[in-house]
Amino acid sequence: MRPKDGQRHAAELKRLEDRKTELENALARLPRDEADAEEVMELAKEVELLEEQVATAHAAAQSQDNVMTKFTDVQKAAAANREEAERQLDELAKSIQQPGETFERAYSQALDTDMGRSLMLTRDDAQELERGGVTSMELDEARKNLVR
Repeated sequence: MRPKDGQRHAAELKRLEDRKTELENALARLPRDEADAEEVMELAKEVELLEEQVATAHAAAQSQDNVMTKFTDVQKAAAANREEAERQLDELAKSIQQPGETFERAYSQALDTDMGRSLMLTRDDAQELERGGVTSMELDEARKNLVR
């Protein structure tokens, strides 16, 4: 064997021993890397779960905001309806008021008419809607459901 062949074999042997050491080190790191990978996967799952919870909470908050906005809109519309019913009741009372009769007496008589009862029911329902209470229509529906 020539010296150059010996050097070449020695270099190849050194390279193979270095590669063997690298592979042994990699094998030794593998369980740690696997544990790290499992931890990363668990953390990724937790992050995904938290993102879903945040999205759900955000949607719930947005829905609550929409509900509150709608409720406020209903309250405003109900207030306008109540005021209009009160105005119409006043007009009805004035239209039936006789000379020398007090407004209160005419108002009381107006409430005894079909129109007066209807306006009073409208006013009461509007007032209940303003407060978030129960309207006559909801009571009628509940009565119907009880009879069934």
